[in-house]
Amino acid sequence: MFGVFIPKPRNTIKALYKEELVRPYEAERKIKKRDNQYIIEYNMEMILLLAFRLNSYQTRAVRRELMSISDVTISRLNHFNPNQLYMTSINCI
Repeated sequence: MFGVFIPKPRNTIKALYKEELVRPYEAERKIKKRDNQYIIEYNMEMILLLAFRLNSYQTRAVRRELMSISDVTISRLNHFNPNQLYMTSINCI
Protein backbone atom coordinates (compact mmCIF):
# COMPACT_ATOMS: atom_id res chain seq x y z
CA MET A 1 0.00 0.00 0.00
CA PHE A 2 1.41 3.36 -1.08
CA GLY A 3 4.79 1.76 -1.81
CA VAL A 4 5.92 1.45 1.81
CA PHE A 5 6.69 -1.60 3.94
CA ILE A 6 3.72 -3.13 5.79
CA PRO A 7 4.68 -2.07 9.35
CA LYS A 8 4.64 1.63 8.43
CA PRO A 9 0.94 1.89 7.46
CA ARG A 10 -0.01 -0.46 10.30
CA ASN A 11 1.77 1.72 12.87
CA THR A 12 0.33 4.87 11.32
CA ILE A 13 -3.20 3.43 11.49
CA LYS A 14 -2.67 2.57 15.17
CA ALA A 15 -1.47 6.13 15.80
CA LEU A 16 -4.55 7.56 14.05
CA TYR A 17 -6.78 5.42 16.26
CA LYS A 18 -4.85 6.46 19.38
CA GLU A 19 -5.19 10.14 18.42
CA GLU A 20 -8.91 9.49 17.90
CA LEU A 21 -8.91 11.04 14.43
CA VAL A 22 -10.96 8.07 13.24
CA ARG A 23 -12.59 5.17 15.01
CA PRO A 24 -11.90 1.56 14.02
CA TYR A 25 -15.58 0.66 13.67
CA GLU A 26 -16.01 3.55 11.19
CA ALA A 27 -12.76 3.22 9.29
CA GLU A 28 -12.32 -0.49 8.68
CA ARG A 29 -14.27 -3.57 7.76
CA LYS A 30 -13.05 -7.15 8.14
CA ILE A 31 -14.10 -9.67 5.54
CA LYS A 32 -13.66 -13.33 6.38
CA LYS A 33 -12.27 -15.50 3.60
CA ARG A 34 -11.77 -19.23 3.47
CA ASP A 35 -9.34 -20.94 5.83
CA ASN A 36 -9.96 -18.34 8.59
CA GLN A 37 -8.15 -15.60 6.69
CA TYR A 38 -9.36 -12.02 6.93
CA ILE A 39 -9.13 -9.06 4.57
CA ILE A 40 -9.33 -5.62 6.13
CA GLU A 41 -10.87 -2.88 3.99
CA TYR A 42 -10.39 0.77 4.95
CA ASN A 43 -12.73 3.61 4.06
CA MET A 44 -11.71 6.63 1.99
CA GLU A 45 -11.16 8.82 5.05
CA MET A 46 -8.50 6.43 6.33
CA ILE A 47 -6.82 6.25 2.91
CA LEU A 48 -6.66 10.04 2.72
CA LEU A 49 -5.28 10.34 6.25
CA LEU A 50 -2.59 7.79 5.37
CA ALA A 51 -1.78 9.70 2.19
CA PHE A 52 -0.97 12.76 4.28
CA ARG A 53 0.89 10.85 7.01
CA LEU A 54 3.14 8.63 4.89
CA ASN A 55 5.90 9.80 2.59
CA SER A 56 6.42 7.91 -0.66
CA TYR A 57 6.11 8.54 -4.38
CA GLN A 58 2.57 7.15 -4.40
CA THR A 59 1.39 9.28 -1.47
CA ARG A 60 2.88 12.39 -3.05
CA ALA A 61 0.93 11.60 -6.24
CA VAL A 62 -2.28 11.23 -4.24
CA ARG A 63 -1.63 14.51 -2.42
CA ARG A 64 -0.90 16.34 -5.70
CA GLU A 65 -4.14 15.03 -7.19
CA LEU A 66 -6.13 16.06 -4.12
CA MET A 67 -4.60 19.52 -4.19
CA SER A 68 -5.44 19.95 -7.88
CA ILE A 69 -9.04 18.92 -7.16
CA SER A 70 -9.23 21.37 -4.23
CA ASP A 71 -7.76 24.15 -6.40
CA VAL A 72 -10.54 23.65 -8.92
CA THR A 73 -13.14 23.71 -6.13
CA ILE A 74 -11.65 26.83 -4.57
CA SER A 75 -11.36 28.65 -7.92
CA ARG A 76 -15.09 28.10 -8.51
CA LEU A 77 -16.01 30.24 -5.50
CA ASN A 78 -17.65 33.46 -6.67
CA HIS A 79 -16.87 35.62 -3.66
CA PHE A 80 -13.80 35.51 -1.50
CA ASN A 81 -14.86 34.54 1.98
CA PRO A 82 -11.98 33.21 4.14
CA ASN A 83 -14.32 31.06 6.25
CA GLN A 84 -15.89 29.51 3.18
CA LEU A 85 -12.46 28.97 1.63
CA TYR A 86 -11.26 27.24 4.80
CA MET A 87 -14.30 24.97 4.99
CA THR A 88 -14.04 24.10 1.30
CA SER A 89 -10.41 23.04 1.66
CA ILE A 90 -11.26 20.97 4.75
CA ASN A 91 -14.13 19.23 2.92
CA CYS A 92 -11.83 18.30 0.04
CA ILE A 93 -9.45 16.51 2.39
